Amino acid sequence: MFDRSDIRAAVEAGILTRDQASRLEAFLASRADPATPVATEGENLRFLNNFNDVFVTIGIVILAMGLTAVTGLMFGAQAFAVGSGGNPSMAGAIILLPVAGVMWLLAEYFCRRRRMLLPSMALITIFTLYTGLSIGGIASGITGLNAETVKSFTGAWKTAGNMGIWGFSGCLAAAALAWWRFRLPFTLFLMALAAAGAAYTFFGFFGNVGYVVGGMASLLIGAATLATAIWFDAKDPGRITRNADNAFWLNVAAAPQIIFGLRGMITGSGIGIPDGAEAFLMIACLIGLGILSVALNRRALIVSGLLAFWLSLGSIVDSMGWGGTQTFMISALLLGTGIVLLGGGWHTARRIVIGWMPKTGPLARIFPPEPA
Repeated sequence: MFDRSDIRAAVEAGILTRDQASRLEAFLASRADPATPVATEGENLRFLNNFNDVFVTIGIVILAMGLTAVTGLMFGAQAFAVGSGGNPSMAGAIILLPVAGVMWLLAEYFCRRRRMLLPSMALITIFTLYTGLSIGGIASGITGLNAETVKSFTGAWKTAGNMGIWGFSGCLAAAALAWWRFRLPFTLFLMALAAAGAAYTFFGFFGNVGYVVGGMASLLIGAATLATAIWFDAKDPGRITRNADNAFWLNVAAAPQIIFGLRGMITGSGIGIPDGAEAFLMIACLIGLGILSVALNRRALIVSGLLAFWLSLGSIVDSMGWGGTQTFMISALLLGTGIVLLGGGWHTARRIVIGWMPKTGPLARIFPPEPA
């Protein structure tokens, strides 16, 4: 008998490539009883093999910084000419797009050939960000970025909003292209956040009401992202194939979208601190999300909501007469204790939450049972 650790050891020893290891895992999973999920210890972070991955990733980040400086120097005159002609935001595209192209070429090597996940994540992130910023800058320039529109706050917000919408849309398109080419699970995380960012920025044009509606849109996108993650997990309840990695990154993306949307709907602002009844309602929603996280055996949902939970808890503690350092101390103690207890008793908590659920069938594929 052998398990995933043996397959990883074979990859590190050079006996198997990452692609062969993935296909072997999928083959072994297909031979198992698909109706009997295999309980896992937790989310496996499979984006780091050894320190060489970190070493190469550091080099990629530094290289991107250097290339940005080089393109700025090489194309500075053209960028200045474009900027002085009334479209300064388009100047950035002249500098950033060549760097994005280099990142794509490097991804062809490190992602498709070497299967080095952490460097691939860095390359695709930079490619997505630079492409999105370039598209946002070009679109804003075409639609009216000039000295006249930025003389007033309204004009400045309109310009920034246009750039934000087009920028997020550009990031979404770039990430979708990278997903089509490389099938890197992390790319789904970038796609989900870019879609939510574009929707929320769009509704921001409508003032305070827009934040509430935008929060609803963000919540719906987060729910759709979570549903997609559950769909991937249901295809692989044993959490041993790439579907599990797809689900992990979608869960990481879904939680902040849902929480950001809830805060927008409850407080009228995605960055607002809940107060009074708002804090109690926010905590109730987060506890519900936490119970779902336990049932799904996905800690990422809880981790993404820690900041919002802390702020809400602090607001409640502050309303009880505490303040300043005492509020921070009490809320930190309560939250930290809760996390430690839940982390140490995760499997016990899961048995309590899903004890009434069937051990086989469709529900068992979504909510993997805990062994006795």
